[in-house]
Amino acid sequence: MMFVSISISVVLGSLPPGPGPFGTEIIPQPVPGAQRALSADGWKAGKLCDVSQPPYKVTNGSNATAALAQAIVDCGDLVSGGTVLVPSGLTLYSASLFLRSNLTFRVETGASIIGTATGSGDTPESIADAPIVYTRRNALMTPAHAGLINGGVCLKKKQPLVGWDDCLEWSKLENVVIEGGGMLDADGSDWYLKWGRDPKNDQNQRPMMLDLLWVDGLTVRNMQIRRPGYWTVHPTFSNNVRVTDNSIITTGSNTDGCDPDSTWNVYIGGNTFSTGDDCIAIKAGRDWSGRMVNISTQNVLAEQNYFLKGHGVSIGSETSGWVRNITIRDSVLHGTNLAVRLKTCRGRGGGIEDVLYQNLTGSVVSAIQITENYKTESPTNISATPTIRRITVKDITVDASSSNLDCEGLPDSLIEAIVFENVVVTGHGMSKSKCQQCTIDAHGTTPPPKCK
Repeated sequence: MMFVSISISVVLGSLPPGPGPFGTEIIPQPVPGAQRALSADGWKAGKLCDVSQPPYKVTNGSNATAALAQAIVDCGDLVSGGTVLVPSGLTLYSASLFLRSNLTFRVETGASIIGTATGSGDTPESIADAPIVYTRRNALMTPAHAGLINGGVCLKKKQPLVGWDDCLEWSKLENVVIEGGGMLDADGSDWYLKWGRDPKNDQNQRPMMLDLLWVDGLTVRNMQIRRPGYWTVHPTFSNNVRVTDNSIITTGSNTDGCDPDSTWNVYIGGNTFSTGDDCIAIKAGRDWSGRMVNISTQNVLAEQNYFLKGHGVSIGSETSGWVRNITIRDSVLHGTNLAVRLKTCRGRGGGIEDVLYQNLTGSVVSAIQITENYKTESPTNISATPTIRRITVKDITVDASSSNLDCEGLPDSLIEAIVFENVVVTGHGMSKSKCQQCTIDAHGTTPPPKCK
């Protein structure tokens, strides 16, 4: 057994950062998102599918799944582009929807789409409005219930199955916009109340809300997004992603606000977050599955956001394909759990590097957490041991009620090249800190870190 363990470690080694899902081009920030030509009056060029008009002609308060799905077919995948329009004044109910390329999905101010897949029953029929698809949940590849609005889907499975990514062929989309000022409401409370707590259900089968896999050119803007049953805005294996000017309000466990996952070139700006978990969580796959998929997350800029309730602006803990070149800046926190949060653990592998947190102000529970011991695990081989390095925390001024610093590396993976510059923590939490297996170079920082 000892020989086998050593052999695996030597063969795998410390895996380098994975490539991007659509190549390795770094797009200058802020990235543009979906590339759709504007017509002279501001509408998107191309075909218009207004679901209030024939041949759809939905009525207020109706289940509009079939009409919305047909409108997506009619206006999607066109070279000239198309728009599915839900005009103001309509409240519609819908099961899972699957978008197509060159499409704007526009829910106008004063309109709402409410999900019908509540997960409230104990029979398959009661949750059929979110069909089982092959997707990524909790940064693992697995069969799970489809989200309220979905991107690419698995078209063909591998034979034989390999266990870490069993999809042989994905539908891949380009130039997708979700906009309009209206409301998307998944009505997902039962998913986390019953599925998230009942051991007979796999909590990772719960549906994400906007489960946007394999999209090259994606924009989500100016929407009110409510009541997910799991993570809310989830761009995965995507590129050139722009999430701006949204109000994302959630409650309940695992209801993260925006989670780019194995996704390159992301801009998250001007949003308001109040969540039951991380406000933003930047990820790149989890454990063995994530290391085998090995698609990194790179070039993310989050700025001018407003953070209320939630765990904070996080990176990790799912770092298996590596998270790199991240900037989080110029934002306000009000009662958020953490201002700076980087987290991973043994078993994840990969790591976090080249990160800047800058110009964050406000009130928090705790100021800074940088940990490789997010979940305490036994030592493992080098491919599954994570790395955190080259992190800069600059111009941070927060009032903390609990603690100012928790920095915890591993004996076999020190947290290195951390720079604090002009970091000021006030309040009751300023006197409480922990720093071990970390090296921090601090300037103009109060209180100064004391690391073992």
